[in-house]
Amino acid sequence: MNRPPMPRVCMLVRNDCRTDYRVLKEAASLARAGYTVTVVAINTYGPLEREERAGFAIVRVPVERSRRRLIQGCNLLPRAIWRMATAARTVHADVYHAHDSDAVLPAWLAARRVPRARLLYDAHEVGFGSLHQSQEYFPAPLALINWAWGLLNDRIIRQHTAAVITVNDVLADLQAAHYRIPRPAVVMNCPPRPQAPPEHSTILAERIGVTPETPIVICQGMLVRDRHGVGLENLIRAAPLFHRGAVVIMGRGAQFDELAGLAAQPPFAGRAFVLPAVPPEELLDYTSGAAIGAIPTEIHHPSLRYSSPNKLFEYLAVGLPVVTSDLPIVRRICEEYECGLVCDPTSPASIAGTINRLLEDADLYARMRGGALAAAQVYNWQTQEQVLLDVYRRLLAGPSPKPDQSEIRNPRSTIP
Repeated sequence: MNRPPMPRVCMLVRNDCRTDYRVLKEAASLARAGYTVTVVAINTYGPLEREERAGFAIVRVPVERSRRRLIQGCNLLPRAIWRMATAARTVHADVYHAHDSDAVLPAWLAARRVPRARLLYDAHEVGFGSLHQSQEYFPAPLALINWAWGLLNDRIIRQHTAAVITVNDVLADLQAAHYRIPRPAVVMNCPPRPQAPPEHSTILAERIGVTPETPIVICQGMLVRDRHGVGLENLIRAAPLFHRGAVVIMGRGAQFDELAGLAAQPPFAGRAFVLPAVPPEELLDYTSGAAIGAIPTEIHHPSLRYSSPNKLFEYLAVGLPVVTSDLPIVRRICEEYECGLVCDPTSPASIAGTINRLLEDADLYARMRGGALAAAQVYNWQTQEQVLLDVYRRLLAGPSPKPDQSEIRNPRSTIP
């Protein structure tokens, strides 16, 4: 007897999806569960591309960047929205999965043209704001456009989504209150649970030319000022104050060249290094070569207080104690599992003092390494993907395009 075909899923994301770990993990999990998955992404500088991954495909539609600064600041040009929506519509998906608020409009445009298609919104961050907040980031005409765009997204999410998921419990409560919807399911952005205790890798030390015994403080992820404020610069400025060790900042983004230039200047040269991002499948090999994981986020915008950075869970996965700014969600996890210390990211002296304390107290370091490994047994992708798959089962089983999500919770979450 032939089995009916598994549902088709079309994910949309406004980047090239080469190193977007959340999108790649979710697509792979759904593909392993038998879904047919296509990711529609963008290719800023090249032609239409199709990449076959293990079990799913990525289609990158060409989107040219405008030379005009005013237009370039828009979330998505109308042409880009239309191209993404057109590519997504050809998938004839059962579920259109919009990653973040700037993919909601093209996902909805595609879904409304496909009979019985459902729209799922995956909120990686807050995703909404006031006109005043738009004015903090954009010049006056563009701020008004961005705010109006947000109102349109709000209406689509409130009226047309069949399910909403997000990355932590604080954001779930905010999303439920703002959109007046059932509380979204929480799918935290964690790496896979290690199958064995992680071994110390030498690949990172070799890459920067230090001995394997040199303690390395790593900070990985997107290198943009909006995410960190002055934290990344101050992490570099803290390096000469370490009693021993070096700093590695690894990732990509608009701040890469600026940070690399700073790290090359005396007295930071030889103590601080800036490396490009590596493929997702190689990342933890580099991370496991460090001694401490840093999260030096300056909370210069209210939305940053609600973040649960991917790098936290990547550090925990390989047993790295964490030195972090006072992000509420990160601090609670660090306190509950005794796996990290809080510093002031606006002060290089505070960053260095906290790192020196951790490296010079062997008992404290051992306790925090054990706490990190214990936390990794809870915060891992094997746990989180079960929540994702449960959302999809409920979404496709129910006759209504807006199933009740109130019972879809993260059973292992410790954030109230």
